[in-house]
Amino acid sequence: MSPFRRDRPPVCLGTLASLPEDVPKRVGTSPPVAVVRHGETVHAFEDRCPHAGAILSRGVLVGEQLTCPAHKGVFEITTGRSIGDIPCRTLRTYTTWIENDHVYRTPTPQPKRTARHTTCPDGPGATQPTHQHPTPNSPTNT
Repeated sequence: MSPFRRDRPPVCLGTLASLPEDVPKRVGTSPPVAVVRHGETVHAFEDRCPHAGAILSRGVLVGEQLTCPAHKGVFEITTGRSIGDIPCRTLRTYTTWIENDHVYRTPTPQPKRTARHTTCPDGPGATQPTHQHPTPNSPTNT
C-alpha cells in the first residue's frame, strides 16, 4: 500500500527510467521539487534554496551532498539538513516510492526535523541586526 493520506493523492514524478542517475532534476509539480536517483532509491526535496532562493537542481551533487549554485551552501539530500559552513534551515523533504516503474512522492513534506541551523543569517526571514547606541556614560571612539 502506498504511504499517503487518503484525502490527498500521491504526486507522480515520472518513470524511474526518466530520472538520470546521480543528477539533480527539477520536476514541475506544485511545488516544484528536486529529485535525485541513486539506483532504486529516489530522494525528493524542495527545489528552492531557503537562503538564496536559487534553484537547487542546478547545483552540484557530490555523493549525497548538494551545493547551492548561488551561495555555496551544502545540503544532505537524504535529510535536507544544512551541513556546510553557511548556516541555513533544513530543506523540506518528501517520502518517495516506486510503484509499477513510476516514482511517487507524498503530497506533503515529511515532518520538520531538528535543524542544525534554524535560520539563514541573511536569507528570507532573517532579522536585521540591531544597532546599539552609546549611552551618555559609555566611551566613544574619537
